[in-house]
Amino acid sequence: MITRLALAWLHLLALVVGLAGVWARGRALSDSLRHPEDPRAIRRALVGDTWWGIAALAWIATGLWRLLAGTEKSTSYYVASHAFLLKMSLFLVVFALEIWPMTTLMRWRRKKLQPEPRDVGRIEIISYVQCALVAIIALVAVSMARGYGAGAVAPAAPVVTSASGAIDSVLRVADSVSQAPVVVRATPPPSGTDSVTADDIALITHEMAMPLDSIDPTTLHSSFDDARGGGTRAHHALDIMSPRGTPVHSAAAGRVLKLFKSVDGGLMVYAADSSERFVLMYAHLDRYAPALTDSTRLVRGQVIGFVGSTGNASPNAPHLHFAVARNADVKHWSRGNPIDPLPVLVAARLAARTISLR
Repeated sequence: MITRLALAWLHLLALVVGLAGVWARGRALSDSLRHPEDPRAIRRALVGDTWWGIAALAWIATGLWRLLAGTEKSTSYYVASHAFLLKMSLFLVVFALEIWPMTTLMRWRRKKLQPEPRDVGRIEIISYVQCALVAIIALVAVSMARGYGAGAVAPAAPVVTSASGAIDSVLRVADSVSQAPVVVRATPPPSGTDSVTADDIALITHEMAMPLDSIDPTTLHSSFDDARGGGTRAHHALDIMSPRGTPVHSAAAGRVLKLFKSVDGGLMVYAADSSERFVLMYAHLDRYAPALTDSTRLVRGQVIGFVGSTGNASPNAPHLHFAVARNADVKHWSRGNPIDPLPVLVAARLAARTISLR
């Protein structure tokens, strides 16, 4: 939590300092052209350039850390985001524009070259252009944080399996299902039933992927229907043990239905899949992903929260409580006919392996 906040703060601070530095450089160079007899103007330009350089290094370092470590969203989410690609393209333009001013100013510092009015004027213009580009980068970053420009994530391999979790049909029907992928509308109407059919299982298996990276579902043990609360209730979910703070990814494309907090589940996310037939529930979260709201549109793989032990989970055993329920109308997000998530996740993984070996 502290690392994530520190990185976000430093990244934003570097942006502000860098923008101020490059603007100050441009203004000082403008003063130098108007008052060539004043040597302090060039010195002010060099000071502004120093702050611009320091801020740029901090900006790059914190940005790469956040990207590769997945402190906000997974790397795959960024790669699939059109807004992120635009942001990086603008950054490369800023960097390319800086190459000549950087080398020229270094020669000024070392007294190897005297400032010439033509060079001073060019670097001034470049500085103002960079200011505008950095401001646009900030706008793109804000848009990206609010879900704009998110690209589609490739769906998992389709598969048909039974509601009871039998997965031996994967190899038998993978070919036929892969030739007829499931197509759903962006926001389908309520199905009106919570009965689970083979078609329903094929659809959710087609859409779902593991909500935690680097965990093979075939290594997990199902805790579905285990007795809890002294035998007063059944555990209609899959518990996935993982270190506190591990990013939790949306297991399917769809939308957030409700961010909820309860005594038992702690911090929870209820989300609909893209077919609006299923509600996926993630519980015991340590915290939510930034900017996540009750109406956030989700792409598969998007970070929605982080593993924790809120609610009635043991502080010494942080884990994700992951549940899937067939729902007649997802506006009633707390209801539904629960299904065991593990056979679905295993079937999807086996089908993906089968297709990749062809």
